[in-house]
Amino acid sequence: MPLSRRTLLTSAVAALAAVAGGAALLFRGGPPRRVLSAAEKNSCALTVEAVEGPYHVSGMGEVPDGNLNATNLAGEAIELIGHVYDGAVGEKVLTDAEVEIWHADNSGNYHPNGNGPASQYQPSEIALRGFVKTDAQGAYRILTIYPGEYTGRVRHFHFKIRAPGKPELTTQLIVPPKPGDTLTFDTDDIAEGLPNCQLLSVDESVSPAKASFDFRV
Repeated sequence: MPLSRRTLLTSAVAALAAVAGGAALLFRGGPPRRVLSAAEKNSCALTVEAVEGPYHVSGMGEVPDGNLNATNLAGEAIELIGHVYDGAVGEKVLTDAEVEIWHADNSGNYHPNGNGPASQYQPSEIALRGFVKTDAQGAYRILTIYPGEYTGRVRHFHFKIRAPGKPELTTQLIVPPKPGDTLTFDTDDIAEGLPNCQLLSVDESVSPAKASFDFRV
């Protein structure tokens, strides 16, 4: 039986919708939701990977003096410090490793709210993005502001760690919720796939607030 024009049009629209939906899923991307066992939650060996997310801008430069918030966006200052170590155990440091970071501002917006190469954006559109390098002791330091919570995501920092002879690591560190936040480490789908050590402990008794994390690759 021949298909009517209406049937063909309906099928075409449905097919296009399916393709668009698939593309959206790919864009939002990453591995399917995972929930760690109790043992995995409490272990802290090699730093666990996490989804890159849809707002990574490639080709960002080194951050002068570790000051990620050079554009002085409003927000509570926080200093992130730590080391990059070679392997799951031991104290062998990785010098000259790139620690790339990007995150939302205190209102939950990225600058830009997009991805792709940095060259496609005006400098005024880019903020809270860049990388620092580890020093001779394998240490890094980043001064920035608290990332904001936004729909579906607890406060968090995105990272890419690049070191000679090592595969690139893409991961996230989770920030404890502030009063009035709706999500926590235990109710965020991505955070559920990370061990407890990737929930930052923030010392707010000092100014700026300070948190430390050692990456192991």
